[in-house]
Amino acid sequence: MPRPTTRRFAAPIAPARARQLELFDIPGEPAATSGMAVQPWCGLAAWHRELHRQSAIMRPRTPLYHRFEATARQLTPDRIRASREIAAIARLVARLSAARYPGAELHGLERVWTRAELGALIVEATNRKTLLDLGRTAPRTKGPTLDPGLLPDDRLAHLIQTHRDLTMVEALRSERERRSVSAATLHHKLQEE
Repeated sequence: MPRPTTRRFAAPIAPARARQLELFDIPGEPAATSGMAVQPWCGLAAWHRELHRQSAIMRPRTPLYHRFEATARQLTPDRIRASREIAAIARLVARLSAARYPGAELHGLERVWTRAELGALIVEATNRKTLLDLGRTAPRTKGPTLDPGLLPDDRLAHLIQTHRDLTMVEALRSERERRSVSAATLHHKLQEE
């Protein structure tokens, strides 16, 4: 007897939502409620709270998966670089690192991004955390590799004796000469008073 054929349906398409909750962009004008300006609910901490809330109600349902993925994909490298929330960045580093190794979650962050995308986000979050831990909001600007004017006297003398580049040694010697002239001038002015 022939086996009955089963019908396969196409994979469901993400439902068109009227409005996705935007967690990062601040609206142009805050909404006024009863004469009070309400601060918008946005930022990396809000993203964490929303993902936690959606994970708590996660069931094996495609609309929930799509909503979770849309919310998670609001996190971009540019938004990580713009964040100044130290605690939220530290939590993000831990959360993204944990997503590299899938656990027992029904639908977690490991299903949202590819491994390459997840790796790029981990690098951005780790770099941002390091930068904020140093007390900076922007990376150090590139400058000269060695500025003789910023060196203390003992390092200046040491580099004059050991540096390989003769043009740098000449710059170091001229800086030492400038300092000695400046010190002599200051000493002479102090004795006149």
